[in-house]
Amino acid sequence: MRVTIRDVAGRAGVSAMAVSAVLNGAGGSRVSVAPEKAERIRQAARELRYQPNRLARSLRDNRTGQVAVVFQNFGRFLPESTYRGDVMNGVMQALFPNDYTLALCPRLIGEGDPYTIADGRFDGVLWCRPDLSEESTVVLQETTVPVVMMHAPPGTVLGVPTFCADNDGAMRRVVAHLASLGHRRIAYLIDPVSEHSVEGRARADALRAAARRAGLDEPDVIILGPVHSILARYAADAEHTALVCFSDELARFVLGSCERLGVEVPGHVSVVGFDSSPVCELTRPRLTSVNQPVERMAFEATTHLLSLIRAAKGEASPPATSTLYDCGLDVRESTGPARTQR
Repeated sequence: MRVTIRDVAGRAGVSAMAVSAVLNGAGGSRVSVAPEKAERIRQAARELRYQPNRLARSLRDNRTGQVAVVFQNFGRFLPESTYRGDVMNGVMQALFPNDYTLALCPRLIGEGDPYTIADGRFDGVLWCRPDLSEESTVVLQETTVPVVMMHAPPGTVLGVPTFCADNDGAMRRVVAHLASLGHRRIAYLIDPVSEHSVEGRARADALRAAARRAGLDEPDVIILGPVHSILARYAADAEHTALVCFSDELARFVLGSCERLGVEVPGHVSVVGFDSSPVCELTRPRLTSVNQPVERMAFEATTHLLSLIRAAKGEASPPATSTLYDCGLDVRESTGPARTQR
């Protein structure tokens, strides 16, 4: 049977309120316990092996000590890709020193009631790579739980802070690099899951805008389904001479498919990834890729979320923020001069 505060009070010969004040910090200045009585209470608790009821404490303090990290289609940690690990490292670096735990959630909104995000389980929510519906946008604007989004451009949802790569700047660098190699026809490749994400669409728009500014043809957006049938075109006479992929994981798959199909990279088509993860040094050829500071982004997004949580509990409110992170381009062997088109 669980030992209660009343059991400890009986053993120590004091009131239950005094036990709660000493062991749980309840009562504040309303309850004063003499040092010798406090030590008697602690001794009784040790003898009875009393364990505080953390749930009751969280209800009293209106604090669960838990933050939700919403990451749809998380999949699994991959040894060749550090992206998910970088996100988790940044989140944990911010949460754990502040005595918060994290819950990794597959969706923002549960089945049925869309407002379950604010059902008391979490002190705050970090939504990574969001895909917004009309319903989820309304929920984010009306929820009483602090929310921060990562991988969403500024202004995605009014009033919700965002931490995101500067996709416009990144794609300008990509296009400038490809244009300097003589490429005019570029395609943007994305997987069906990422195509629904806010950043997936933003990155496509950024590539189109960069191509227009550089005087290149409008890039086609290809949602990669049967990859072999798409890439088979490049073994013949494809109109695109460069492929810009949503992620390194996708670019790695594309490079492997090109190799199996006999499509030369970069001789026949150049390939660019996004993240510049360690896998870029392992592909054949080594992958040219945009680098973004994923771990730093996750740490700063989570740190800001904690400041919002403290503000919700009565501390000074931090200014609203939307942070863009500069991205570089790591040029490797998967990009080269454009082939001469027939």
